[in-house]
Amino acid sequence: MDLITYQTNMERILQWIATLEEKYGNQDKTLSYDLNIIKEQFQNHEDFILTLNKDENQVDHILSQVNQLLTSTDIHLQTQEENEIKEQIRILNEKWTLLRSKSLNRQSILHKTIMKLQTDQMESFATWLSQIEERISTNLEVMEDSIPGIYRQYHQFVQLQDELIVQQEISQSLENFIIAVDQEYDSTEIENKLFDCSKRWEYICNFVQQHWVQLQEVKTQFEDFEINRDKLDQWLTSKEDEIRKTNTKDTDKVHFIQQTESEIDDIQQVIHLLDNSLNLLGKYFDPVSSNKFKILNEQRNNFEQRLTQLIDNLQQFSLQLKQSDDSINKNRQISMKSDFDLSAEKHIEWIDNIERILNEELQPEEQEDIIRNVKITYLLYDDDHFKEFIQTGNNITKQLKDADEDSTEHEFALKTLKKRWHELHEQILKCEQDIEQSKFSNDLSEYITRF
Repeated sequence: MDLITYQTNMERILQWIATLEEKYGNQDKTLSYDLNIIKEQFQNHEDFILTLNKDENQVDHILSQVNQLLTSTDIHLQTQEENEIKEQIRILNEKWTLLRSKSLNRQSILHKTIMKLQTDQMESFATWLSQIEERISTNLEVMEDSIPGIYRQYHQFVQLQDELIVQQEISQSLENFIIAVDQEYDSTEIENKLFDCSKRWEYICNFVQQHWVQLQEVKTQFEDFEINRDKLDQWLTSKEDEIRKTNTKDTDKVHFIQQTESEIDDIQQVIHLLDNSLNLLGKYFDPVSSNKFKILNEQRNNFEQRLTQLIDNLQQFSLQLKQSDDSINKNRQISMKSDFDLSAEKHIEWIDNIERILNEELQPEEQEDIIRNVKITYLLYDDDHFKEFIQTGNNITKQLKDADEDSTEHEFALKTLKKRWHELHEQILKCEQDIEQSKFSNDLSEYITRF
């Protein structure tokens, strides 16, 4: 190795050290108590230390070259050159030693600071975990069985979720815990504490996630039950009031029955919704030990009983209406039969009068006029009234039989009337024939006499 090569290598090494000194000098030496900043400073300085350690052999190499140069018998250095080389070596050693000393000293400070901040953060996080576990055990582990209690737990879960979001950053920070080798801290103990915190954090997150879903379902079912309960109670109460206030008028009862029957299906659907809510709530509350669940179930059963009673009242109203209709129909039948009997008597009287007139001894011309008028009256009455009258009599017969009443007398009277009416018609026709026969005989006698 010659002197020129040495000088070139020495200049390169000194320039390299100067660059490292500049990098070190540019580092932020402010000791922050912000863990994120300290971690960043620590990581940057660790990279700087790695650079020092990686290129440390360059210094050893140049020192070896100097030793060869000074002890070589092939190279004759002047005293001034030798002194300059020794001065350069002194400066190199001084700069290198000072740079390493400062770097290691800063590394030690950063080690202690970051470990202090991390352990403080870990202890603080562990304390927070203990507080949350206590809150869960005291206030949230057992589901409340009332609307006020559910709302209270609901707001506590909302608050806890907000806290979890804040603590999420700390949890992630602890996942990136930097364990620096230091006699002051036991790495195994730290790792155990970190593992414990991780497990407790995982439990709390899972608990909040699962119970939050369950709490929302319970809250929804309690609210639905209250809404449907109030709706059902109002409807039943209004119907019960209507029953007490309903007048004796049949029209009022008919209107009440029709309106209520049109609403019954919807109300039974509301009871079905109550059953659904109770079934879902039964997944979270013991029907035997939960007083609130017992109360809800009793309310549901009470509604069922009230609805059954209401339906019974509707059936009673319907029976009363039927009895009233039967009574009205019976009175109508009696009135109709009385009117029919009276009219039938008048028909018989009219037939008797006509028969009496037809049987009187009258002059042929007078008798012919009477028979002609009687026939016209008979035929008109027979077409316009008598057939309809007989049909009314047949209807009365059917009504009497449908009502299981004796119709013998009525049928006999109806049969007698039809018989008399038919006999009258036969008598009118016979009278006409007699008149025609008499006229023919008279005409024949007159003809014979003239002849």
